[in-house]
Amino acid sequence: MARRIVLTSGKGGVGKSTLCLTLGRELAKSGANVVLLDVDVGLHNLDIIAGISQKIVFDVVDVIEEKVRLSQALIQDEQFSGLYFLPSCHLDNVGKVSVDGLKKVLKELENFDYVLLDCPAGIDFGFHASIFCASEAIIVTTPNLSSVNAADKVASLLCNYNLVGVGLVVNRMQKVFLKKQQQFAENISKALKLPLFGTFFENKEISKHLGVMKSQPSDRGFRKSATQFSNNVFYGNYEKQFLKGV
Repeated sequence: MARRIVLTSGKGGVGKSTLCLTLGRELAKSGANVVLLDVDVGLHNLDIIAGISQKIVFDVVDVIEEKVRLSQALIQDEQFSGLYFLPSCHLDNVGKVSVDGLKKVLKELENFDYVLLDCPAGIDFGFHASIFCASEAIIVTTPNLSSVNAADKVASLLCNYNLVGVGLVVNRMQKVFLKKQQQFAENISKALKLPLFGTFFENKEISKHLGVMKSQPSDRGFRKSATQFSNNVFYGNYEKQFLKGV
């Protein structure tokens, strides 16, 4: 059975889609079979970040409506053979995406090891549909106060769902304030009562790769954080911490 992990934030612009792609590629690099499902219907950008927009022929709505087989809609990553993308739909198909439809698609993806759901910002239908279909969640925030407040709201909403584990990632930290921001990240983790998966620095290399992100940025610190991030998910470290009430 595939592990269904949703990446959520409550606030846009925190780098959630980039981290979803990063995690997917790191897990695929470890030998896992992974599908990235963009649930941000109508306003999708995961395909843009991954550089696969020109390859899209069919999307998730086509699969839901059984116009095509799942295999026809999946797009394989050029770099990692075990990584696939299932694109979101366009604006004119937004109303055709339902919780039952998403669950139907996820049932067809059970043979994969991981399904990562890129959740839309906010706490509207897309958020609840994504969480309802997931079994685990990763909350992404930045050190910005408004982002932390949104993460807090999301954390409280997740308590209403039957998730086996929830983890936290603090993204876009500034290296110049490393010590203070690392302490802040740990404080956020304690305040939200969630295990801290890891922290990522603001990285210019990532910005350069947006839209054509066919390879990982060269920054050594980023690669180290990404590897640790994927290890926490791959080995289920956060589940053990979550069950202990950390």
